[in-house]
Amino acid sequence: MSTPSLKPNHSSIVIFWRLFCTFARPYWFQLFLGISAGLIMGGAMHAYLRFMDLGLNALETGYVQKATGKEKTSLVDKLKRNKTLGWLMKVTRSSLPTKEVPADPQQTASDTAPGATPSQTASTAASSENGSGLFGKINEFTRRLGFEVDQQEAVTFPLVCLLIGIMFFYFIVKAVGEFINRFFLRWVGARIVADIRVALFDNLQKQSIAFFDRHDVGQLISRCTYDTGAIEHSVANSVSELCTAPIMILVAVQFIIQKSLEVKLFQPTLIFIVAMPLCTIPIFLVSRYVRKYQRRVLHRISDLVGRMQENFTGIRVVKAFNMEVRESERFRKENRIYFKSVVKALLADIFVQPTMQMTAIGLGAMFIILCYHYSVSLGTLAVIGYAAQQAYKPIKELAKLNSNLQKSAVAAERIFDILDTDTSLPLPANPVRIQSFTDSIVFDNVSFAYGDDAPPVLTDIQVTIHKGQLVALVGQTGSGKSTMASLLARFYDPTAGKITLDGHDLKTLATDDFRSLLGIVSQDTFLFNDTLEDNIRFGCPQASNEDVVAAAKLANAHDFIVAAPEGYQRLAGERGNLLSGGQKQRIAIARAILKNPPILILDEATSALDTVTEQLVQEAITNLMQDRTVLAIAHRLSTIVKADLILVMDKGKIVERGTHKELYAQNGLYKNLYDRQVANANT
Repeated sequence: MSTPSLKPNHSSIVIFWRLFCTFARPYWFQLFLGISAGLIMGGAMHAYLRFMDLGLNALETGYVQKATGKEKTSLVDKLKRNKTLGWLMKVTRSSLPTKEVPADPQQTASDTAPGATPSQTASTAASSENGSGLFGKINEFTRRLGFEVDQQEAVTFPLVCLLIGIMFFYFIVKAVGEFINRFFLRWVGARIVADIRVALFDNLQKQSIAFFDRHDVGQLISRCTYDTGAIEHSVANSVSELCTAPIMILVAVQFIIQKSLEVKLFQPTLIFIVAMPLCTIPIFLVSRYVRKYQRRVLHRISDLVGRMQENFTGIRVVKAFNMEVRESERFRKENRIYFKSVVKALLADIFVQPTMQMTAIGLGAMFIILCYHYSVSLGTLAVIGYAAQQAYKPIKELAKLNSNLQKSAVAAERIFDILDTDTSLPLPANPVRIQSFTDSIVFDNVSFAYGDDAPPVLTDIQVTIHKGQLVALVGQTGSGKSTMASLLARFYDPTAGKITLDGHDLKTLATDDFRSLLGIVSQDTFLFNDTLEDNIRFGCPQASNEDVVAAAKLANAHDFIVAAPEGYQRLAGERGNLLSGGQKQRIAIARAILKNPPILILDEATSALDTVTEQLVQEAITNLMQDRTVLAIAHRLSTIVKADLILVMDKGKIVERGTHKELYAQNGLYKNLYDRQVANANT
């Protein structure tokens, strides 16, 4: 894979806007529930702060009453104006006291209504002291528990208890809202990442063979794992914070402004609210470096994974040439480069938090000094400080999120680079649907090169393959045989000319229809790390067990399969490495037999096999070729002497064509190749 640019191509806002528009839209209902719960959290938080303010004022009133025997009338006025408390007192038939408790007993007697009995007077006094309804019940309950409530606490104590209960209720509401918010929004985040993986895998599946020729598989794997992992780590946990943090900040700031107006501290508070964004300045200064270094980290880990994948795939070559030490040193070098990139990204990331905290501490200290200057009460300072802390916490979380989102923005940009890539072979708007092969395959003046600047591999190929024919391609390595087979399978499109099937250009056919008519058995047989049964059934998943066994018997594979204790459940290993070359070939042939395609491509299917195994494989191939149209590539010319047509290729051109007898009689290139192989076989 070519080295990508290490500079960002798009802003983070553009990347995340596309990310959410593309992948979050299907989950709008879950987003709606999560955001609605966030609004509930904000409302509960606002009520919690208001009743916290009232509770602290009630405590201060209690202190004043104990010290002076007089009640602050301002608290009663505030409580009467509170709608929630007014509704609660109406439901519980409670009332707040309307007059102070006199300190002089004689004054109490003079205020007593004429004719009232002492018991009535005592009852009235007790009612005045203890409040009515819920207030009286709270005092009565505490007395039963052994806590005596004196006259000065008779009103403020139940108020404090009531306000604490209301605060606890709103705290529960906030907790429930937070649970719903975090669950649904984190669910959406995790779902987005899962959908990205699927989209990335599906897109790579659609790419052309030329795409995989140009790109390193290890780096593609890295983008499917590490890049999506970077997004998952941040997005899945960040969606809820991004939705709730602004709400909580606005609620806290609104309360601070409202409270500051009440205590005539608005101007200093406004200055600090305006200055609070100074805490975020380090975020924006450092974020560009976080993104820059994270791009390097992801690029280096791609190189590292590519090195590992290449080494493990070629481990036999490494060991055969005794190069383990050299390969380990190369890996260490790549790992050191990756580690340096990680350290730079780490330094840029952790620098944000202490800088932001120092700025916030400085602003908070200055605000406390101003509160002292303006003689702000401790209760008011406490509630404003708590609200400020509730605002600072989401701001700090946003700072962390910014760093994480910068990292995920890099990963998302790299993923979108893949998703925006489309090297799939073009399809017409209305492809021709075909169900069978009835006549012929024609290479009509076909030429091909693997790149715009690459030399031609095939030049002016003109061949007609009739239904039922066995057409063989022979020639030296690099003459273009495998390229012709790849063009017939439409792994590539010709750069000039066309290939037709029953008169239809392959470019006009529906790819799934055409591929269903085609079977391929190649020299480099690929088997999946699955059971032999599933490998045989790979091209025909609906086939029965009986069909699988029948195909294996025709491919001369049944005997060696059942000889193992696991039988058809035996694992093939990665790329079929637990089987011999001949066994892999026969499994591949059984796979092609089960698919039962009318057109068959055999790419050097019997090369590199011993004589006995070759006979078994050749017999299986003979069974496979029955009543099929076959394009066979073979280095062993003895296997294609009965071919209906032999094409001799040299330097991308067909230089000879005919049957074995005709070509041998021409005394040309074919005769030289054949005689040379016969001579080598006899020595």
